[in-house]
Amino acid sequence: MGSLNQIGEKNIIKLLQPYLESVKDSEKNEDAFLYTSRPPYRMINVDTMSRYSDFLPRQTYFQIGAKLVTLTFSDLAAKGATPDFFLSSLVTDELITTFELEEIAKGIKKATQRYRTKYLGGDLGAAEEAVFTGIGLGTIRKGTPIPRNGAQVGDLLYVTNSFGLTSIGLSQLLKTNNYKNQIKITEEIGILALKALYEPEAQIKTGQLLSKYSLASSCIDSSDGLAISLHWLAQLSQKGILIEEVPIDPLLDTQIKSKEQKLHLTMFGGEEFELVFTVPIPKEEELIKRLSKNNIFVKKIGQIINTEGVFTNYLGELTSIPRKGWDSFSKSLYHEI
Repeated sequence: MGSLNQIGEKNIIKLLQPYLESVKDSEKNEDAFLYTSRPPYRMINVDTMSRYSDFLPRQTYFQIGAKLVTLTFSDLAAKGATPDFFLSSLVTDELITTFELEEIAKGIKKATQRYRTKYLGGDLGAAEEAVFTGIGLGTIRKGTPIPRNGAQVGDLLYVTNSFGLTSIGLSQLLKTNNYKNQIKITEEIGILALKALYEPEAQIKTGQLLSKYSLASSCIDSSDGLAISLHWLAQLSQKGILIEEVPIDPLLDTQIKSKEQKLHLTMFGGEEFELVFTVPIPKEEELIKRLSKNNIFVKKIGQIINTEGVFTNYLGELTSIPRKGWDSFSKSLYHEI
């Protein structure tokens, strides 16, 4: 048995699954869990940030506090739940001052207000490294929880918003230089890339509508990267995915000529917190109508196929998309997971 940073997150999940007592077997591959079996459905989620794997250079503690709320609520959004309450465990290290701790609390409070929920408090501790944990409680009052494993052959694949900016931002901040001399990083792109990383938004309203009107057959958030999210949907549904378009950010689309670079930027970033979901064809018209009415615009990028795996014909020929993205255990941007 290898060390955790050698085996990667996917195999760590597999290692722990036999010990889980989820409501159903299928929920052992979920991040948010159902704890009532009848409506209104109550859900819970836990997520963590640590100095080692998640704090970014030049990110303020206010932004870290707010982002802790977003990443916790993003998994609730993918189930269609409305966040109700937020609790935190703030384990600080000697680098954090009283001023910075208060900034974390202010960031959490601001974010919970933005998501129209309540910050109840939690636990405090001290350790050699700062570790912040968020617990989110949510409810589905109208609709049912959206599974990760419900995709069927022929379903259409959609995403919220666009991808690519976080790839640029992570490359700059972590000094991987993956796109050096390949993409002209204008001042505007640089600012937007950092904002996308420092101040993401959970897609709560979209998830609510998908659940309320039974528009999605499966759904997941893209916090670990689009490629990994696609692989999870395909694996859990025991189906395949064919990517026909890439949801590249419009600003990057005008700057980049290479289709290979566009594909790489959209697939292998992470930290986007967008929703990736499948829609039965008879539901597509209603999906567009319901979301447009709420000023929500989504992009169709592919479909569900019979052959297991994730593939694309975007480059002109059928190629396989590897399961790569951000892995906190190896602290690697393009680690095989």
